[in-house]
Amino acid sequence: METTKSDRTVYFDYLRVFSTFAMMILHISVQNWYVTDVNSFEWQVFNFFDSIVRWSVPVFVMISGSLFLNREIPLSKIYSKYIFRLIVSFVVWSVIYSMFDDGSITLKISSVIQGHYHMWFIPMIIGLYICIPFIKAIVKNEFRIKYFLLLALIFSFVIPEIMTLASDFGNELIIKIANAINSSINNMNVKIVLGYTGYFILGYSLNKISITKKQQTIIYILGLLGFVCTIGLDLLVALKTQTCCSNYYDNFTVNVLLEAMAVFTWFKYKRYDYERINNIMQRLSKYSFGAYLIHALIIEQLNIRIGLNTLSFNPVLAVISISTLVFVVSFLISSILNHISVIKKYMV
Repeated sequence: METTKSDRTVYFDYLRVFSTFAMMILHISVQNWYVTDVNSFEWQVFNFFDSIVRWSVPVFVMISGSLFLNREIPLSKIYSKYIFRLIVSFVVWSVIYSMFDDGSITLKISSVIQGHYHMWFIPMIIGLYICIPFIKAIVKNEFRIKYFLLLALIFSFVIPEIMTLASDFGNELIIKIANAINSSINNMNVKIVLGYTGYFILGYSLNKISITKKQQTIIYILGLLGFVCTIGLDLLVALKTQTCCSNYYDNFTVNVLLEAMAVFTWFKYKRYDYERINNIMQRLSKYSFGAYLIHALIIEQLNIRIGLNTLSFNPVLAVISISTLVFVVSFLISSILNHISVIKKYMV
């Protein structure tokens, strides 16, 4: 594991920055995804970019798991420092976004409570933080880690994806059988291994263990397969149904899991020999949360104010150039906000 002189994990900084950029690409590529003909070149481009960055949210969760499960943090500190800051950020930024929304006071209040579309991530992370004492009990034992991850793989990823594949590509008999099996599995109610806890523990595990060159190669091959399947399966179903398909974009698909594992592993074992670049990434990493909070507003205002969106010109260039512009502006604003002590402490 590469670390700085202060024993800071360098690859976490890189992962944060690249994951933030990937999330911006995701939100930009989906901007006109719903209203574009699935047979068009534009939709194929949006599907491609959307598919290759689906690992961003899982990797964010994996980073959090690596950091929070690898040290002892008093429960009081989890609530007073981390959860409190997330709640304040959620409320403040929900209010900011609501100010740009049209509608009645009732709708604005509702939007503040629910948060902007991209802010669902914050309540999810808060939920994980609340459960850290229980999750810590799992990761203290190697067998419990493996057993939990195995059950999570089966019930969170494999079975749901098999059901989706059966529904999308099976005949009437296969669909009926799949639905019957799914109903029986739902009755098992194994919610303890569902949700983002699996990614939380997976990040901790991948960070802690040593992965051989051969194992890395296997992870990369599977990751490449995951990327191909994410692109291909959604495209096949979209062409078949002539409607937009996002069934295989979900964070709880095997293909996205393989993407996330490959990206996380690649960054872990990449060499970081350039101290100047490492320092830049460390600084950008500190600004990533603020950039995440502000980027959706920038995307929307670019479209509303100057009509800049992914259909403004060639979609390949549009996704890349707008994503880069949003990245730069978001991090610039975040860097400014991070130099204001109160805002830095509670909002970004």
